[in-house]
Amino acid sequence: MVAQGILRSWRSSKLGKAVIEWHSEAMGYRKMGMRYDDLIPDEGPVVQEALRRLTPREHNDRVFRMRRALQASTLGQQLDPKEWTTPEQDKPYLGALMEQVEAEFATERTFNNMASVPQALAKRNNVSA
Repeated sequence: MVAQGILRSWRSSKLGKAVIEWHSEAMGYRKMGMRYDDLIPDEGPVVQEALRRLTPREHNDRVFRMRRALQASTLGQQLDPKEWTTPEQDKPYLGALMEQVEAEFATERTFNNMASVPQALAKRNNVSA
């Protein structure tokens, strides 16, 4: 808990923001017109469900960015600087959905592993335990 607070405060400091920005630029995905969440692999049930929940616009934009980057990479070309993703455009769009899906999956696992209905729930819902 303390470590998370320290990390959070470091990320919001000027030095932390500068290091994060430098790292993002060094990775090179913005020069390919991609956003950070585009780098998350499509495998796994959590990511698949989060992708399914994207709006059609967000999904189409993701597919376009990935195809454009793949084509440029295959041809050994770089995008024009006007097509690069700016830091203002590089906002997370998948992480919150993935956290929501993970919480739902955890709830489902807990519910499926219950041997019986807890007394408090049975009484509240007028169900025999």
